[in-house]
Amino acid sequence: MLTITTKLLIDVLIALGAFAGGWFLASPGSMPSGGIGAWLVNGLVFAVLIIIAQLPARVYRHSWRYVSPPDLLRIVQVALFATLGLAAINYLIFRQAMGSGEFYGFAWMLATGGMMLVRSAVRAAREQRLAELLLPFPVKPIHAGKPGMILIGTPSDVEATLREVIDRADFGYEPIGIVLDEDSLSGQGIRGVRVLGSTKVLEAIVDAQTDGAESDIALVFTAPPTSLKGIDSAAIARLRKRDFRILTLPRTAELSESDHRRFRLRKLKLEDLLSRPPVTLPLEPLRTGFRGRRVMVTGAGGTIGAELCRQAAALGCSELVMLDLAETPLFNIDRQISERFTSVKRRALLRDIRDGQAIREVIEATRPQVIFHAAALKHVSLMEDHPRQAVETNILGTANVARAAREFGVGQMVLISTDKAVGPVNVMGAAKRLAEAFVHAMAEEAEGATRFGVVRFGNVLGSNGSVVPIFRSQIEAGGPVTVTHPDMERYFMTVPEAVQLVLHATLEAAKNGGDPAVYVLDMGEPVKIDDMARQMIRLSGVRAEHDIEIVYTGLRPGEKLYEEVQHISEELRPTAHPRVLRFVADRSALDLQQVAVELEQVISRRDPAAVKSAIRNYVPEYTPAV
Repeated sequence: MLTITTKLLIDVLIALGAFAGGWFLASPGSMPSGGIGAWLVNGLVFAVLIIIAQLPARVYRHSWRYVSPPDLLRIVQVALFATLGLAAINYLIFRQAMGSGEFYGFAWMLATGGMMLVRSAVRAAREQRLAELLLPFPVKPIHAGKPGMILIGTPSDVEATLREVIDRADFGYEPIGIVLDEDSLSGQGIRGVRVLGSTKVLEAIVDAQTDGAESDIALVFTAPPTSLKGIDSAAIARLRKRDFRILTLPRTAELSESDHRRFRLRKLKLEDLLSRPPVTLPLEPLRTGFRGRRVMVTGAGGTIGAELCRQAAALGCSELVMLDLAETPLFNIDRQISERFTSVKRRALLRDIRDGQAIREVIEATRPQVIFHAAALKHVSLMEDHPRQAVETNILGTANVARAAREFGVGQMVLISTDKAVGPVNVMGAAKRLAEAFVHAMAEEAEGATRFGVVRFGNVLGSNGSVVPIFRSQIEAGGPVTVTHPDMERYFMTVPEAVQLVLHATLEAAKNGGDPAVYVLDMGEPVKIDDMARQMIRLSGVRAEHDIEIVYTGLRPGEKLYEEVQHISEELRPTAHPRVLRFVADRSALDLQQVAVELEQVISRRDPAAVKSAIRNYVPEYTPAV
């Protein structure tokens, strides 16, 4: 690695060489009127000006191994400043220019070219492409002999991907072509890789590259397939049926600390193809907001909890406290964090949120600055049969975490809730509605500095118990695929969307003080479960009803055809991002401390009917579905 002193010395030598070369190109065989002494002094002045020009933008600190076009543009500016500075000094001191205009032009061009060439050579050497830079004829690509890869996406996404992979000798594929969602660049190249055509003729392009036979060529989507013009589920299904490797880029939450040294692809999942174009929220505010903070996640072993752990670690939290009652999932997420984020201090603790004293002790001992409360019982049908457990965990457990957060001065606590809490018809939704009320009550109270917020999810694609893995397993087994009702609709969001929503809501809650607010992602239009099942069947390369039967099972206790995201008493308020919705709730008229005492008394009787009756008393809109 070049030190700053070495880089400055190299630039001095380049500047002296450029000065001498410019002079002899413009005035061969002659010396300035001041003789050799004036000539040498001017050369040294030019070299000093080259160094001085790098100081304001600290150009000398930029790594030459990772030089980029903006760095090279600064080199042009540095050389221009030094050249004009030399001319100005000669005119002001000696009242005349040292040489002709051609001399200054040659000196500027040689200094610019020399500094650019050296920096580019250093980067090329790092990328093992020095011969390609220096030799006038093509050299063997560094990925030659590896399986081919066709990149599919938008021009900007494809270019960004190529920038990452094309110079990595350890990357496992050779880029052999590009397919874009527009026609204007067909036949041209991006970073030396030819654009083969548009996504409208993707299958024909793939056939031409493989001669219609089976091949080890990988098809890599650099953007979500659902966002690209000309890509439909039928085309993807046909490609999947031919056993092509269909890959995509890793999500932000899947990246680890070391991923800047490598570039990983992952298999395209069915859920990547089901959703609407994804909602992408800005990452920079999250990095600023969570870097260096102590974060606690309850329910850390679940789908959302584990993703929150990975995201918090990726954003640079200083310490991660992971709580769960399930031993194996907690062990797994702890192992993942230890392997991928070695600089993050972590604790994996087996704790039950129903144990108020245990929660107080762990928050007092770890002193988190942010708590993401994801621990909950979520399965609707199970909670219908176990209302006591739903109250203990979803209501009283939430109250335990919220009280301890306020008692020990936690900066923020965010509750993960569900759209089933709006107009609930089941025990799980009603319990979550009361949990929201507890958190809102904490937000309304003036005591303490803790900021409270609630995030309300739709159905999360790919989470434990969601329809996607159930449908996938049923399709793989040959059917039948079971759908509750042909008209049932749900709002859906992906796991990355869900986690980004939680993180942005945390920052929003911090800005909005003690207002009791609920944050929801704008998830677009609800999706029919029947349509989703049929699309998954098509994407698997078979036909609904013909190859795989669809069976309608009917609504189960606690289920309804449609879900809502906004309660009638909530008012929509703007946030920093148009796709993040903020609902401000009415202040609760309940004495929630008394409610907690009464609920504890009811569940101690171990009578499920009495528990459901108590919930109805506190959540008037709860109308059990039968």
